[in-house]
Amino acid sequence: MASTVTAADLTVTITESYTLNSVVYGNTVNKIFSSKGQVDQRIMSVSTTTERTLFNFGSVDSAGTGVASNYVYFRVTNLDDTNFVSLRLYNGDDSFWIKLAAGESLLLMNNEIDAIADSSTFGSFEDITSILGTANAAACDVEFMCVTA
Repeated sequence: MASTVTAADLTVTITESYTLNSVVYGNTVNKIFSSKGQVDQRIMSVSTTTERTLFNFGSVDSAGTGVASNYVYFRVTNLDDTNFVSLRLYNGDDSFWIKLAAGESLLLMNNEIDAIADSSTFGSFEDITSILGTANAAACDVEFMCVTA
């Protein structure tokens, strides 16, 4: 049986609009990822006590896991109106941490990171294997969207 899913283009639009002292600043940037056919989108709760896996990347497509070599786009948004979430991007060896404040989003249009403790020297980029989160003061809802080939 052949799939009835028709691949489509993902369009990501980032718009900045800022007016200061009657002067308008900003820009609109579009990025198009052509002919993509898989998407995962979910809202989930992240606790303060246990680091929660938001999504994994591996070699086989399965529940909660996308194929790393098919990676296209990942967005995570903190839906909380007060508390932040600590996000950890892990590549199997190294972790990169980022604070995602209330209402903020993180866009990842590439799945490679390098994070080296106590060093100012670049090592090598490696595919992200997991994106994990922990809330700071109270559980937070986060939404993610992941698009792969």
